[in-house]
Amino acid sequence: MWRKIRNFVYDSCDILELVMAIIVLLAILVAGVSLLGPFMDLVEHRFESGAFLYFVGYIFNILIGIEFLKLLCHPSPNTVLEVLTFLVARHMIIEHTTVVENLLSIISIGVLFAMKKYLDLPTSEGSTNIFVANHEWENLSQRRKKKREEIIREKSERLKKETKPLQNEEAEKK
Repeated sequence: MWRKIRNFVYDSCDILELVMAIIVLLAILVAGVSLLGPFMDLVEHRFESGAFLYFVGYIFNILIGIEFLKLLCHPSPNTVLEVLTFLVARHMIIEHTTVVENLLSIISIGVLFAMKKYLDLPTSEGSTNIFVANHEWENLSQRRKKKREEIIREKSERLKKETKPLQNEEAEKK
């Protein structure tokens, strides 16, 4: 009985998540259509210093909305990192910040890129869960280790083949 109720609530959450994604999509479409006003303001005030940044602020808001929609539709560590990257970039570009805040923003973006590159956050095939089971991490780690060993072995064999003709030439010269 309780299991059925839990499953119903869980399935309801999926449906509510889809409804929220549709609402966000509609909001993005409305924001996209409403860009005409800020664009006309940009054209009208194009020689003022803040006109372009004002327009870019609208664009960033729509881009963040799009990334958030992608996160709702297919949650994964990569989409979370993309949303965070856009948020930090928007803050750094649009807001009037101090030097320390700019430095922290740059460090934040660097950390996000490093996380994306070096952590290589896996997801199970067909799964939309952000977190994966621990054994999947271990399997991934073992596969990476084997791949690294293969690459090292191939490079050392290639290096041996390339150095043999050089060693023969040096022997002939002596």
